[in-house]
Amino acid sequence: MDWKSMPDGKEKYQAYLCGREWGIKKDAVRNRCGGICERCNVNKMDHVHHLTYARKYDERMEDLRALCKECHEFTHGKSSHDPATNGAVKVAGKLVKTFYLAGKITGTDWRDEIVEGWGDENHSSHNHDAMSNYHKSELWEVAPRAAVARGGVMLGYTGPWWSPAFGGHGSSNFFRSPHAYLFRCWEETGDDADDADDEDKPTAKLFGEIRRNIDNAIAKADLVFAWIDTTDCFGTLVEIGIAAAKGKAIIVALSDQIDAREFWLAASYANEVVVAKTAGKAWSKAWGSEALSYSHKASK
Repeated sequence: MDWKSMPDGKEKYQAYLCGREWGIKKDAVRNRCGGICERCNVNKMDHVHHLTYARKYDERMEDLRALCKECHEFTHGKSSHDPATNGAVKVAGKLVKTFYLAGKITGTDWRDEIVEGWGDENHSSHNHDAMSNYHKSELWEVAPRAAVARGGVMLGYTGPWWSPAFGGHGSSNFFRSPHAYLFRCWEETGDDADDADDEDKPTAKLFGEIRRNIDNAIAKADLVFAWIDTTDCFGTLVEIGIAAAKGKAIIVALSDQIDAREFWLAASYANEVVVAKTAGKAWSKAWGSEALSYSHKASK
């Protein structure tokens, strides 16, 4: 019996879902989304969900949405787990759950525009949780749900953090040394912390500690987001190189106040390149439709 001749009801609808017409629509949705859930943009598509039943049996493409099993169950209230906010995003086909913010750290708190409370001297929950075990391992911890990416997904932050000076306090604005490790330098030399002449006396041990933390944090990160707003960002270029060597997803964000052509080589390693006035705007832009692949940008 053809489903079209059946009286409207559950049996007719089930027969329709097993029919050729629905199969064609499912294939069209699958082609549109590339087999990936259109809600979390990460998991494999498992279902075609009706956004409206106003045109049941004669649905338009905008009435339908590809969903993974987890998103389908959440949408129907069968699960409290929301992959769209507790999952991952994709950058150049790579799953991203954690990120590292490369860029100058001396005398600037631009990371606060992305990770709320980054410069709050460990008073924020992100800082406190991430730094609470620092004295045990001497490695930065991952701060979960530290920043919002595409689709409302919350990403974990791997670093960098400033040194837990004075028992956990001391932002990068206060300390002017790389990665705010000046206090550890004072501790190791035994000199007076008020002696400005000691600012440029980092030890080999200090450099080793900074390098271990950077290497570990980039290794834990799925994405390295590099903010370049000056032409003397030598450490940032090294961080981009480390990320490229480790096969990480890379977004290079350039200030609109500098000549982006100076950084063509660094940008060539990026999966995405954005130009913006501030780091916060660059971060938002990277997850929106304005993000450009480097190959596309370079071809213009």
